[in-house]
Amino acid sequence: MAEPRAQGGGGLRSVRHANLAMLAKGGWRIIKEKDCLWTQVMRSKYGKQREGLEVLRPVKGGSFTWNSLNKASNLLRKGCAWNIHNGKGAKLWRDVWLLQVPLTEVALQPVTEEMLNEHVADYVDEEGSWDIDRLEVWLPPEVLQKITANLVDPLSLEEDTILWTASSNGHFSTSSAYSLALPPRHDPNEKMWRTIWKLPVAERVRCFVWLMSLGRIATNVLCYSRKCAESPMCLRCGNDEETILHLLRDCYPAHFFWLRWIPQAEHQSFFSSSREDWVRDNILKEDVMESGMNWNSFFSTAVWCIWKNRCTGCFQGLQKALSAPSLAFSIQQKTILWHKAWQAPTVNFGRQGSRPERIETQIHWRAPRNGWVKLNVDGASAGNPGIAGVGGSIRDEHGKWIRGFVAKVGEASATLAELWAIYYGLHLARKAGHSCVLVESDSQLAIALIKSRHDPVHPYAALLA
Repeated sequence: MAEPRAQGGGGLRSVRHANLAMLAKGGWRIIKEKDCLWTQVMRSKYGKQREGLEVLRPVKGGSFTWNSLNKASNLLRKGCAWNIHNGKGAKLWRDVWLLQVPLTEVALQPVTEEMLNEHVADYVDEEGSWDIDRLEVWLPPEVLQKITANLVDPLSLEEDTILWTASSNGHFSTSSAYSLALPPRHDPNEKMWRTIWKLPVAERVRCFVWLMSLGRIATNVLCYSRKCAESPMCLRCGNDEETILHLLRDCYPAHFFWLRWIPQAEHQSFFSSSREDWVRDNILKEDVMESGMNWNSFFSTAVWCIWKNRCTGCFQGLQKALSAPSLAFSIQQKTILWHKAWQAPTVNFGRQGSRPERIETQIHWRAPRNGWVKLNVDGASAGNPGIAGVGGSIRDEHGKWIRGFVAKVGEASATLAELWAIYYGLHLARKAGHSCVLVESDSQLAIALIKSRHDPVHPYAALLA
C-alpha cells in the first residue's frame, strides 16, 4: 500500500520516509535560518562554528533532537548543492555545484591536493569568462558544456549559497525531500499501472482492476487459502476452482459475454493467456469501439460488472444473479450509459487552479519610441536540458537593423537559454552605447523571473542579477 501507484502500489506515503523528510526540513532550517533563536542555540551548542552541510555532524552526548536531525544529514547532502554567485565560496572540485557529484568523480585524471582547495572563481576572469583551456585537460566535453552555461560574477558582493536541487526554485520542500528519500525503483509494468489510474471510469472500477492485476480479488480460491471459505470451487458452475481467470473469463456467464465481443481471430490469444498477460494486454489495448469508447475502459467496466453479478449470487442466492444473456445485455447498457456520462461536459464552479482558456492572437513587430532601440531575442535547446543556442537583433525606431548576434551557451534548459539570450542582447546593446533599450522575448517564464523579486536561492539567480 505504501508503494507509489506507478509501481503498482496504493499510493500511501511511507511513514518512515515521510518522517525522514520532516527531519530533513529541520536540518535545512539549521543550515539556512541562522537568525532564528532556536537554530542559534543548536548551532552554538553542537555546530562548533561550522558552516554549510558541515554543521550537521553527530556529537557525542548530543540531545535526542540533534541526533534525530542528524539522521537526515545524508538525505540533505543528496539534495543540496552550491548556487554560484561570485564563486568565492564553493570549491570547484570538492563541492557539489554543477552535477549531482563533485567534479573529482568525473575528472579524466586524479586531481591534485592543491587543486582541491581552489574555488570556482579561480577559473574565471574578471568578466566571468571561463578558462576552458585550463579545464579541458581535466574534464570531458559534456561536462564542459554544462560549465559554460553557468554565469559567475567574481566582482559581485553576493556570496555563494546552498540551494535544494530537488525543487525547481531552489527552496526546500518536504514533498520533494520525500520523493528523494524513496529508493529508486523501476517496474516493467509501470505503463499499465499509470493507464489503470487514468481510465475514464469510476474510481471503484479502477480499484477493482488494480486488485485484479495484483491477484487480490477475494475469489473462493483466495478465501479458501486464508481459511475464510469452505471450498475453492466456483459456486456458479461447480466444475472448476474459482480463480480470477475462471470467474472473469472462463466461467459460462463471462465466456458467453466475451464471445460476443472478441473477434474470431483473437480467440486463441484472449482465452489462453495467463492472468498477468490477459490483464496487461487488455488494459494497454488502445482500440476505439464503434460507440467511441476505448477498449480498455469497456474491458474494465465489464469485468467489474461480472464481479458484482457474482457477488449478488454469492450473498443473495444464485436465483438473484443475472443469467448469461441478461448479464451480457446489462453490461452493454451500463458501459454505454457510463461512457455518455463521462463524456458529458464538466461544470467549473470557479475552483482555484482551473486552467484558463488558451487564446491564440496574431502579433507583429512594433517600432519603439523615438530615441529608443528594440532588442528581439530568442533562445532554444535541443532537449530540456540540451545543447542550447541564442540569437537576437537590435533595430531602431524606423525598423532599420543595427546589429545582431548568435551564440552557443553549452548545455542548458529552454528557460535558461531564453535568459542567456536576453543577457547577451543587453550586453551587446550596452557595448554599442544604447541606453534606452526595449527588450522583447517570447518566453513568458523568463520575463516573469526577471520581473519578480530577486531570489538568491534560485538556480538562475546569478544570471538574473
